[in-house]
Amino acid sequence: MKKICTFSASNSADSINRTLLNIAADKITGHKINVIDIRDFSMPMYSLDKEKQDGFPATATQLRALFAEQDAFIIAIPEHNGSMPAVFKNVIDWLSRLVDQQQPIFASKPVFLLSTSPGANGGSTNLQSLTQLMPWWGADVRGSYSLGSFYENFFEGQLNLEHDRRLCDGIAEFVLHLQDATTVA
Repeated sequence: MKKICTFSASNSADSINRTLLNIAADKITGHKINVIDIRDFSMPMYSLDKEKQDGFPATATQLRALFAEQDAFIIAIPEHNGSMPAVFKNVIDWLSRLVDQQQPIFASKPVFLLSTSPGANGGSTNLQSLTQLMPWWGADVRGSYSLGSFYENFFEGQLNLEHDRRLCDGIAEFVLHLQDATTVA
């Protein structure tokens, strides 16, 4: 059984990306799901001056320790103007300063990326960029899923059948990778 950390890289209480993340996490059985809320790890905007003056926020140290305990990650990342939200970039900036060059933030662990939006693009521009960026931070990106037109494809607490099947397929492939990694080790 693997420990899978799930979180939405959004600081919005009503995040549709958090809704999509919960749907994805509910599709996983046989593993321990650790749902965290990035809003519980508030950090000031990163700057070298702030780091020198005040040191590291306790929340950065806590989040880094929590990440180290996980075997894999599922992260829902909204798209803000074609890129990641500032809150997520800020977390990356702080955590990257806590980690030495031998152990990047995600420590070569499998990561599955999600994104949704009210528009047809569904955050796919951001996911495309993040599949290139995340390995710099130590992520072994093992898949992604983008849901466009969230409000047309999510109703009565669930995705429509086509999108639910696509998400199930992506999550199943991610989980299969985790199981294969277990048998090899």
